[in-house]
Amino acid sequence: MQPDEPFSQLHLRFTDPIQYDYEVIRPVVLFAQSANSRSQETEVPRTTVREKAKQFVIEGMLGLVDQRSSAARDRKVGYPDPIATYILYLKQLYPPIHYREIARIIANKFGYKTNHSKVKRFLKRHPVPVQLALELTHFHEFEDAYEARWTVVRMFYEGWNKKSIAAVLRLSRQHVTALIQAFETDGFEGLEDKRTRPENHPDNQMTLPFIDKVFRAQLHYPDAGRFRVHGILEQDLKDDTPSESTVGRAMAHNRLWRGAPHPLGQEAESIEKEPAELPYKPLYHHQYWFIDIRYLVKFEGQWVYSICIIEGVSRAILAGMASYFQDELAILQLLHAAFGDYGTPWGIVSDNASVFTAEAFMRVLEGLEIEPCPIESGQAWQNLIETQFNVQRRLADAQFIQAETFSEIEDAHTAFIQLFNTTRHWAHRDRVDDCLTPVAVLDGRLGRSVPPEKLHRVFRHLQFSRVVNRHGNISIQRFYIYAERGLARRRVTLWFYQDRLHVEYQQTLLARYRYRLERRSTKIRNISHPKLYATPFASPQLELLELDDAQWKKIVRRPEYAKRRASLAAAARQLAFDFLLMSWLFFWL
Repeated sequence: MQPDEPFSQLHLRFTDPIQYDYEVIRPVVLFAQSANSRSQETEVPRTTVREKAKQFVIEGMLGLVDQRSSAARDRKVGYPDPIATYILYLKQLYPPIHYREIARIIANKFGYKTNHSKVKRFLKRHPVPVQLALELTHFHEFEDAYEARWTVVRMFYEGWNKKSIAAVLRLSRQHVTALIQAFETDGFEGLEDKRTRPENHPDNQMTLPFIDKVFRAQLHYPDAGRFRVHGILEQDLKDDTPSESTVGRAMAHNRLWRGAPHPLGQEAESIEKEPAELPYKPLYHHQYWFIDIRYLVKFEGQWVYSICIIEGVSRAILAGMASYFQDELAILQLLHAAFGDYGTPWGIVSDNASVFTAEAFMRVLEGLEIEPCPIESGQAWQNLIETQFNVQRRLADAQFIQAETFSEIEDAHTAFIQLFNTTRHWAHRDRVDDCLTPVAVLDGRLGRSVPPEKLHRVFRHLQFSRVVNRHGNISIQRFYIYAERGLARRRVTLWFYQDRLHVEYQQTLLARYRYRLERRSTKIRNISHPKLYATPFASPQLELLELDDAQWKKIVRRPEYAKRRASLAAAARQLAFDFLLMSWLFFWL
């Protein structure tokens, strides 16, 4: 080969592409020939001559190796298993995806260089299996909006194009572009919420589950207004509870479209009244207690009454009971329970009913140094408990009417007291200390403490305690009366007043009797008219023999003690002289 042989003849002898490239750049590297003149001689573009010469200077002969040649040798070589699996996953996830897009995603995610041609050949040899569509959380299905926006940006920088992202996540391409531009401008801060509307906006909270929850509350408390329903929902939803106005909107929606009951069955007219000054307005806790009786429901032809005591400042119900009776004995039983749990108030506010002016009631208040505070006749609004009875009518009357047994009425009454004390109260709506329920406002505060001995002394003429024997009876002087066999070896309370005798356990009436008392000797002459009540304390053990009322002796009188005969000592007596006996003894002796 001659050094000055023309390149047009010289390149015919080359057997390797590297030899061809080297001969092109050899005069440029060795003899400082310009790239332009060498380009004219070899008819190779001058940019190619320059790049080849630069690669040779930097990398040597390896810089002249054609990368396409190595790619051609690798045509029959497949992908590693993780990459091959991911390529098939991408094709299954979004079938219209472009081969160049797949190559870009593989390069960004795995750092593996490939090209669209190889991806195309791979997918021809490995078709995507036919199977169900892969589950993918779409853009509007994310619970967190920030996570949804970050998913769009992450897919873009992984190599997905905007059209594919919009199709896979089911949002508009303009939205994708806006999110990417926001990230490029402000970084991660651009993905945060920038809405002017708060998260607790009514339009965000009027969801179907919430509307259905309100509907169920309306069915359970048909007479409750939006304030009460809001307080009931707050116990379940806690801090996520919507506002009272939103609850009202949901209630109106349910009345219109689902036939939900309206409070009190009709639209209540809002009449603005100037609030009157209460004659007994409490200034501190346990200054005043308020007590009253409400006709609850008629059960089996007999009225059942609700008797409650509330504390003036907190409006908390301190004690309450459902009773067949509205007499002095029921009132005193309730007062005894309240005094034992909360101490005593300064005064007790009541109306002028006979039970609140009776001698026994006044004697108890006087013994505990409590001021009686009667309201004016015909002015029920002066007793704060009247308003609480309106709340009871709205929240619990539906359950009282549906009750089939007296025990269910008692359970509903207990549930109402718990619900009332733990839900928002209208009187506390303007407080700033976050104490909105009666229990929170009361906060465990007690009235004046009463020693148990003094409490027992005040109620000594009314209350006694006895232990139930194994047959369910208790002993009162010369009588055995039935209480409850399920409370064997438990101590129950007996209440005596006028001619009535009540047996109770944990403020639950077990039995009721009538008795007659001898005033001079304070002995019970007779006990009659037994009436037993079904209670949850009944014994689970069945009777061997079922007895009717005639056979079952609920009252048994023990016989009187037999009088003891006086034991007289034998007195000594003088024996009479017997002449015949003396003659006989003399003859034989």
